[in-house]
Amino acid sequence: MVSLLSLPLFITSSLSLLLAAFFTLLYVRITRFHQEAVKNYIIFAISALSNSLFFGAFAIFLNSAEFPIVLNITNRITVISAMFSFLLSLHFYLAFFNYRAPIFLRWSYCICVVFSFFALFPNAYFLDSALFSTSKYYTGLVYGPLFELWGGWVLILSGYSVFVIIKVFQRQRQRGKVGSGTVLLLLIANIVWLITGVLDMLTGLQFIDIPPLTWAGSFFVICCIAWLLIKDIDGLYEAKRNLNTQLMFDHVTNACSRSYLDVRMTESFNLLLRGQLSSVAVCVFDIDYFKEVNDTYGHETGDTVLAGITKVVKGAIRTSDCIARLGGDEFVILINNHDAHNDVPKLMERIRAQILDTEYEVKGRKFQVSCSFGVAEVLSTFDDTGIDDVPSFILAKADDALYHVKRNGRNSIACVSVLSANSCNDIELLSSF
Repeated sequence: MVSLLSLPLFITSSLSLLLAAFFTLLYVRITRFHQEAVKNYIIFAISALSNSLFFGAFAIFLNSAEFPIVLNITNRITVISAMFSFLLSLHFYLAFFNYRAPIFLRWSYCICVVFSFFALFPNAYFLDSALFSTSKYYTGLVYGPLFELWGGWVLILSGYSVFVIIKVFQRQRQRGKVGSGTVLLLLIANIVWLITGVLDMLTGLQFIDIPPLTWAGSFFVICCIAWLLIKDIDGLYEAKRNLNTQLMFDHVTNACSRSYLDVRMTESFNLLLRGQLSSVAVCVFDIDYFKEVNDTYGHETGDTVLAGITKVVKGAIRTSDCIARLGGDEFVILINNHDAHNDVPKLMERIRAQILDTEYEVKGRKFQVSCSFGVAEVLSTFDDTGIDDVPSFILAKADDALYHVKRNGRNSIACVSVLSANSCNDIELLSSF
């Protein structure tokens, strides 16, 4: 029987050690590069390391009946590591599920250190050495009164762990949160761990005589916690992806955000100055009399109009271009030209006409909106000498062209070609309707 248990014990020890190494590296990476609060990862890593020592020492212990010194050492390692495994698991649950740690938690570590001190050396009060078989599965165990006290202490820790998970499970169910099934699995694993621990203790005290089972319950708990952390990692990166999406896109129109537009414009002008683009065009446009739309039909309809215009523009431009919302009803279109044959004014005219042809209906009333466009196109011969912020410089030129349109009747397009840092041609009104 002993020889059959040694292989799975060594396997579980190796797997636990790998989990400890993995989550330690993960903790270092996340805290260093992402500044996320994941202290529960390092708590679990230490717990997995403690369990790997328990599994490995227990496997050696079960095969060391003929080696009194090895038997004595591994016996004490299993006792100490098992004690800290229970405590670290409790610490993990409190940290992971955001429970305020009770004041006795830090004292629990002190108590475990005291018990460890008594377990280090053979003595009649805690654990003495013996060269005879005390049960069918254990050899070399002579327990003193402090050992029984230690067993009660471990049961308190494990019982409190189960209590915490029960409270977490109830809280998850009440709040309707996804993940209560995982908490239930963790609760079952801890109950199994508690039962196997009690059975092993009764075997050691010679009340019963069954094969060692605590290692199986402990490994079951480790696997469940690792699965919980893997799901937590998925949630962590999903939240980061959602945050990036919120930073990159406007939630009303799904156009690019102002901050993301700054990134795209900087990239485009860097490519232009390196000669990888023939020109870059920046178009600033807004909706004519948009306040009247909001006042007449409501802000919800106004949001629908903004989203509809964004959809029209996205359908007309390429994936290498982008549309961004600056705020309110003001948008920017960024056009990257890889050759000199693309006619930006004609593209803007097509977009202007499509926006004007789009109808909106509210409670049986149909209406259309028009837009005014200001375009600034930068050629590859552009000289950026003396300009600290090229994107802002070009955006200001396009904004000037937009206001030129507004002073001349709206629903039209004005264009300015920026030829150098210090000069540009006069603003040209291309269309008026």
